[in-house]
Amino acid sequence: MLIFLLTLCFCVLGIFIFHKVYKWNYNRHKQFVLAHSIVLRELRLLNSDFKFNNVTSLHMQHTYDNESFFSQISCRDYLIYQLQYEQQKIKQQMIAIDKNKIDYEKYQKKFLQLTQVGTYATSYDKLKYETLIKIEKELFHKNIMQPMTEFVLSVDLYCSTINGSIFDRKSRSFNKAEVNALIKRINAKNGAFFTDKEIWNAICRVERGKVSNKMRFSIYKRDGYRCRKCGITDRYSTLEIDHIIPIAKGGKSIYNNLQTLCHNCNKNKGNSIENYLNHH
Repeated sequence: MLIFLLTLCFCVLGIFIFHKVYKWNYNRHKQFVLAHSIVLRELRLLNSDFKFNNVTSLHMQHTYDNESFFSQISCRDYLIYQLQYEQQKIKQQMIAIDKNKIDYEKYQKKFLQLTQVGTYATSYDKLKYETLIKIEKELFHKNIMQPMTEFVLSVDLYCSTINGSIFDRKSRSFNKAEVNALIKRINAKNGAFFTDKEIWNAICRVERGKVSNKMRFSIYKRDGYRCRKCGITDRYSTLEIDHIIPIAKGGKSIYNNLQTLCHNCNKNKGNSIENYLNHH
């Protein structure tokens, strides 16, 4: 048993010493490469001549706790809705990426003129050439500039329980041409009204879908589980959530614009807000 423990200790000590020696030797080669590599010096100078825009992929996401809304609303619908408010920011990113693409083509042309790996400003003496080459290639690839040159916008929609446990997901990515085409259609308006029916229907679906189940139950509780027009309770009629100012007239899915109505009152109200205003 003693012999086994001594052998184990020597093995551990040997591994520790080997690791320390390897690390010291690696750092010695790395310091030489950093100080004397011709191609790394040229790459640093090349990189200093270019300043690319720091942009990242755009990503939109939303979680629905209502399966019906999740199935009705597509990733495209959600993007259309968000483009009403975020198109300027997205256009700016497109411009930044286009500039990156132009500058990166210039960068690549100059990149091809760099000295080959393995040329040093001084003799590497007793250092291992193979180790120097390996380290130099690692540092070289690590320092190559790789800006974003292609625009991509992704949309992820999730479906969850009312407690937040996600059980379904759908995704889609959109390129620059697709997003620009949607922006053009969204901006084709007659005053405050969208002239493109498909665009308007998509916006309405998403606006309606903002009423989550959690929000729905909160409205019911606030209104005492009664229709705010006729006063009937949930025991005698099916209660529904109604937009006071209809979505078709610019109403939003926010607490102050939502009320509890029974099915009959909601059906009779339609897209009119006069009855509500008179009632209050």
